[in-house]
Amino acid sequence: MAKPENFPVFLKGIHIQGFKSFADRVKLELGHGLTVIVGPNGSGKSNVADAVRWVLGEQSAKSLRGAKMEDVVFAGSTQRRPVGMAEVSLIFDNLTGILPLDFREITITRRVYRDGEGQYLINNAACRLKDIQELFMDTGAGKEGFSIIEQGRVEEILNLKSEERRSLIEEAAGITKFRFRKREALKRLDATILNLQRLEDLVREIEGQLTPLAAQAQVAEQSLALSGELRRLEIQLTVLDISEGKHKLALALKDSETLQASLIEAQVILRLRESKNLKDKVLLKEIEDDSQRMQGEGFQAGQASEALKHELSIRGERFKYFTEQIARLTDEIQADEGKIENLNQRMSTLAAKLAVLKYTVEEAQSKVSDREQKLKCVRESKLAEDIDRIKTDLFQALSDQANCANELTGAQHTLVSLEQQVLQIVQEQGLKTKERQSLGETCKAQEKELAELERQILAGDGEMFRLRTEWDRLKSLREEKKVELQKHKALTDQARARRHALLSLEDSFEGYQRGVREVMLARKKGIKDCMGLCGTVADLIAVQEEYELALETALGAGLQNVVAENEKAAKEAIAYLKVHQFGRVTFLPLDIIQGKRISVSQVVERDSGYIGIAVDLISYDLLYKPAMAFLLGRIVVVKDMSAATRIAKASGYRQRIVTLEGDQVHPGGSLSGGSVQLKGGNLLARSREIDSLRVALVRLEKDLLEEEREYFELDLRLREIKESMDNLTLRQREDNEHQVMLRAAHGNVLSQLGRLESDLLGLDLRNQGNSAQKNELCLYIKSLTERLEMAEKISVNLREEYNRREIEAKAAISEEESYREQLTQEKIRLAKLEQELNQCTEQLGQEQKNYRENEATLQFKKQNRVGFQENCQVVEAEQGALNRQLEKHSLAQEAQRCALRQRGQEREVLSAGILELEQEIHAQRQLEHALEQRLHANELRVVRFETECQAGETRLVEEFSLTWEEALPYQTEEGRTVLWRRVQALKQQIEDLGPINQAAIEEYPKMQTRQVFMLAQRDDLVEANQTLRQVISELDKTMSERFIESFHAVNGAFQEVFRELFCGGNAELHLVDPEHLLETGVEIIAQPPGKKPQLLSLLSGGERALTAITILFALLRVKPSPFCILDEIEASLDDSNVRRFAQYIQRLSDSTQFVVISHRKGTMESADVLYGIAMEESGVSKLLSVKFDERLDERLA
Repeated sequence: MAKPENFPVFLKGIHIQGFKSFADRVKLELGHGLTVIVGPNGSGKSNVADAVRWVLGEQSAKSLRGAKMEDVVFAGSTQRRPVGMAEVSLIFDNLTGILPLDFREITITRRVYRDGEGQYLINNAACRLKDIQELFMDTGAGKEGFSIIEQGRVEEILNLKSEERRSLIEEAAGITKFRFRKREALKRLDATILNLQRLEDLVREIEGQLTPLAAQAQVAEQSLALSGELRRLEIQLTVLDISEGKHKLALALKDSETLQASLIEAQVILRLRESKNLKDKVLLKEIEDDSQRMQGEGFQAGQASEALKHELSIRGERFKYFTEQIARLTDEIQADEGKIENLNQRMSTLAAKLAVLKYTVEEAQSKVSDREQKLKCVRESKLAEDIDRIKTDLFQALSDQANCANELTGAQHTLVSLEQQVLQIVQEQGLKTKERQSLGETCKAQEKELAELERQILAGDGEMFRLRTEWDRLKSLREEKKVELQKHKALTDQARARRHALLSLEDSFEGYQRGVREVMLARKKGIKDCMGLCGTVADLIAVQEEYELALETALGAGLQNVVAENEKAAKEAIAYLKVHQFGRVTFLPLDIIQGKRISVSQVVERDSGYIGIAVDLISYDLLYKPAMAFLLGRIVVVKDMSAATRIAKASGYRQRIVTLEGDQVHPGGSLSGGSVQLKGGNLLARSREIDSLRVALVRLEKDLLEEEREYFELDLRLREIKESMDNLTLRQREDNEHQVMLRAAHGNVLSQLGRLESDLLGLDLRNQGNSAQKNELCLYIKSLTERLEMAEKISVNLREEYNRREIEAKAAISEEESYREQLTQEKIRLAKLEQELNQCTEQLGQEQKNYRENEATLQFKKQNRVGFQENCQVVEAEQGALNRQLEKHSLAQEAQRCALRQRGQEREVLSAGILELEQEIHAQRQLEHALEQRLHANELRVVRFETECQAGETRLVEEFSLTWEEALPYQTEEGRTVLWRRVQALKQQIEDLGPINQAAIEEYPKMQTRQVFMLAQRDDLVEANQTLRQVISELDKTMSERFIESFHAVNGAFQEVFRELFCGGNAELHLVDPEHLLETGVEIIAQPPGKKPQLLSLLSGGERALTAITILFALLRVKPSPFCILDEIEASLDDSNVRRFAQYIQRLSDSTQFVVISHRKGTMESADVLYGIAMEESGVSKLLSVKFDERLDERLA
């Protein structure tokens, strides 16, 4: 039925330009009813569907049948150039508000340019692809929905696995936006977890940097004060250097002026001599040019003489050739005149012979006419007509006889066939009775097997419940173990990173002063001056952790003292430091260092706070005992300050005492204490920490391996359970499928039993009918026998009459043969005479032609002979003229040779003068070059002094931000040496401060602020993590509810549509794993009319295609798409199914606007608007349209 006028048209038009084969702008205006697009193969019909899919956001060039996205731009043809842009627009009617935009009409446009650039537009406003995807999300009109269905989509449904087929139900359920939101939530969750881990790392990093940054800020402030004084001294040094450079520059400029005057004088003399030399060379060049010109003229005159001689030779050859040709032509003319005389004689003979032959031929033609007249009289006899008539009657009688015989034989055969049919019916009744018994037994067996299958399915459900419970328990344990394993891995990685960092610090001697670091690195590199060093004190001793602070305090800067093998090694190292200006180091030569261990009184030893002498609390090689005794032999270590004061009082305040907390009592009674900041960078603890980390790493890695083993055992057990569950699921699926198939087979057996009963009844009826037919055949055979006897009598009489007439005809035929033979002989003789006459005529014509040709040739040769005689006279005249010209050229050549000898003598005299002058010029140039070198050297001095002054001024600007005028107040009377020493002293003080981090002054408060900010960010991320997990859980619940609801709706619609399109039968959708709705597959069971239920893969090709189309129609019924483009999806259907397909589209078009691309007649007949796509021009698609207004009016009526 037709659509009402107020039916909303969702897709109003498709505008295409430059897309694939649509080179020109094409507009498809869509309205109510069914629109069908037709056209021959390759005309570009499917490009319309590709264009709609493309503008809706298709990103795969392969899906658009191209290699890259630029392939959609019209690439040109034999008659058209390629275009630079492809553009497709879809115009939507939004009166119903289906699209969430406040416009009554919405135009979606996509453009792509040949360079790969593209853009999307909504109502001519630029937008993103994501905006278009969100605009059509869950409207059913997106590129992933059911708005565009091509034949490949039908094949896709047929080839999908059950797990992949669930996406069809999801699309109908409108789960797409929830899946999109879940993906976005999962991405945000992953990003949140990643950011949280990163924040944890940053917080730990910031906490580790705060303490050393505070110390660096304090050192940086001290460095700033020293750097200010250093800057003032360096400015004074720079001003002194610039002043000295300016004085040297003035002297160098004065020398340059003197040298410049001498160079100018030498250059003037050189230029005068060069000018005279140039004039002489110009004159010499003129003489040489004149000589060359005369030589050229002589050469040309010689060539002209040779040319004249060559012309004379040619004229002689031509005269000889013309004479020979005249003699030849004379001989040929005499021969041709003889040939013409012979031809005249032969033509006369042939003319006489031709007249005789013409008379003989006329006489023979007269005889042939007489013979033909006599033969005609014999043939006009009526005997042949009587024979033909009798022959016809005889043939008719024999035909009647044969027909009767055939009908009799056929009747007899039919009688035999009936008897055989009766026998076959009896046999078939016996077979069907046995088949009925067999089917009854099969039916009982199937019922028994169905009961057994139901028992197995129930047992499988119980086993699946047990395995799933075990799976959930082990999965929970694995997750807990995984969390523990990650924590353990993190601890191990932190320990490994910490140990690696400490080893790097130790290898590069970080924490030591510059001088110590440089000499130890030099020793490590094998530099000879430092090979006598043993190592630093911190490296050569080992201290227990509890004594580290006390010994750090006791040693102080001594930790960085370097132990040397002897005094010589220490001196070489000191020299190395001085040469490279690496600073200062304290060395302890083992051959001269003297150390002494003090003794304490018994009162001190008995004190509860006494621990021991510092040198006794460390471990070291005995080789270094003198150095260790020197540093630690006089220091007492006690527990606390109270013990320190008691022992100091007992020892008369003569010893240095250090507590475990780092407090000190100095000789004389002074006390030091408070919070401790070790300048040595905790060098003692570094080696101990490296060793402890190595031991801890071994233990952590061992525990990590054990935890990994336990985790993998759990994972292996989970995989085994998963495999068992998968196998059980597969077995259950097979059992369910077998049960479905068995039930269908059982129903089929029951239907076969009913069919057998009806077949047996039909056989009885057939047997009764055969008996009645047999009686009728017997009567018919009797009448046919009587007719056959009558026909045989008639045929015998006619045969006798025919034989009598045939004897009379033979005599007449003999006479006719005699006349015919005579006529043939006369015709043969006449043909021979005519042939001879024709040959004679042809010979006479050929001889006449030869006569004319020879006569023409003779005249031509006579004319050629006259021409050659005239040419001989002309050549004799030309030879005389050429001889006269040759004599003139010989005289002119002799005169040119005399003039050329005179010019050669003049050139020799001038060349000698030029050579002498060039020697003088060479000497003057050497003088000029020497002056230029002296001037250049002086200019280099000027440039060097200017550069030094500019460099000093540049340094003032770049390093100190001062101009030369602004720096003049910094001039001082102090000498360079005094300033230099003061600068070096300040640099040494700055160097002694160690590495300076000037940024620490500003970075320390920023780092504190950053720590507070990061902690707040971490709390926000933890809260966001929890929120996202809750959102994902809610989305899973919503998707499960929508999926099962849509599945039941689609299943019901599928069953209804299947019965309508197949005119009966049954079909259903089956969930593979109903317990897991978000992962379960979907199987399709179909039972076409008269067949058993079976899976989609077991149907025939046409049934599979129609079933897939049924699924698509069911999805459209559950979730109607505002518009739908179908691209030849009915191509594999037969005509009857195509009609049902078209009728069903008409029904669905109440809620969906259809555009169908088709080749089928049934679909075209249902169209309201018919568009044709054709290629009138090669490679370019054109559009034609037809509206069936009358048909639409009839439908509306």
